[in-house]
Amino acid sequence: MNQTTDDLIEDALHTYPLAQAPSNLSQRIMGQIRAGQIKSVRIAAPRMQFRLTWMDYALGFFLTLLPAVGFFIWACLPRLALLRLEFQWQVLQASSFLPVLTISLVAAGVLLFSAFLFSLNLLLRPGGSLA
Repeated sequence: MNQTTDDLIEDALHTYPLAQAPSNLSQRIMGQIRAGQIKSVRIAAPRMQFRLTWMDYALGFFLTLLPAVGFFIWACLPRLALLRLEFQWQVLQASSFLPVLTISLVAAGVLLFSAFLFSLNLLLRPGGSLA
């Protein structure tokens, strides 16, 4: 039974360890290119269509109303809640609380910077993406 060159190539692709390619493989391919038998295949990328979903509208509406809701809540707060907020602000400004606040802010900054570097590493990894 005679094996054609295509059968030899298929056999080379499916065997392990890899078999040698036929010696006249490149000559046949170059001959087909010269003869115009192999045409460049163009694969058209699917055209992206811009579309707004309901989530886009909902997020836009929510983020637009957020400042108005904040002002409304601030205007409707009872006097006791405002006094409690002022007290909490004064506790944060107290000199005895300053070292704890500073250490907490530095730790939060270090964690945020670490997360930024980790995400940057993921994005810049060759051949890798988040999706």
